[in-house]
Amino acid sequence: MSPSLPLRSHHPERFLRWVRPPRQERTREQLERILEAAEKLVSRRGFDDASVLEICRHARTSVGGFYRRFPTKLALLHALHERFCDEAKATAASVLNSERWRGIPTPVMFQALADFLIQVYSQRPGLFRAFLVRAVTDPEANARNRDLFEFIADKMATLLLERRSHFDHPDPVVGARFALRVLLGTLNHFLVVSDQQHGFFDKVIHQELARVFRTYLGLRPPHVAAKRSSP
Repeated sequence: MSPSLPLRSHHPERFLRWVRPPRQERTREQLERILEAAEKLVSRRGFDDASVLEICRHARTSVGGFYRRFPTKLALLHALHERFCDEAKATAASVLNSERWRGIPTPVMFQALADFLIQVYSQRPGLFRAFLVRAVTDPEANARNRDLFEFIADKMATLLLERRSHFDHPDPVVGARFALRVLLGTLNHFLVVSDQQHGFFDKVIHQELARVFRTYLGLRPPHVAAKRSSP
């Protein structure tokens, strides 16, 4: 991985990728077509406005075939959520791997991570909104969200622990978890209350979320971090 790639933080898709774990093609082909079609439609329109009939049309399957897989539309949402959480864990394991950032300045890393998180949200607004709303009243969906958060928080904490000399924050593990809550909470707020999805692409949001990362953790200037980490 070339150290120069993260410098293009305005285009995180050139460096960071959403990960889809491998599927068993033959046995899950119809299921995957339904889930792919549903994810695209729900991401654009929202869960309520994505009809079963339209999902089936895009998935090239019959309504009967859909209901053989999913007894209700809500069952489809749970399947989408399970798949999303699996993919999010695979993505976090890849994106937050310390080897990926070897030799990359910490401020550049923070900006790339913030940009990538915004990109993920901006590509799936309807899907994220459906997950958030459902998790409020559904213990199963809420438990999946908590499990996913713990997984990502642990990966981020491990990444920051390797760079602890770069921060003033006394506890990188606590700092990683709280910073992640602030970042996700901010994006969830924009997702739920804002009618203008272009807000996710606002340069100010990209800059300010990275600033939250840097300021809250007390990121030290490079020469200070280097001096502190030397024997």
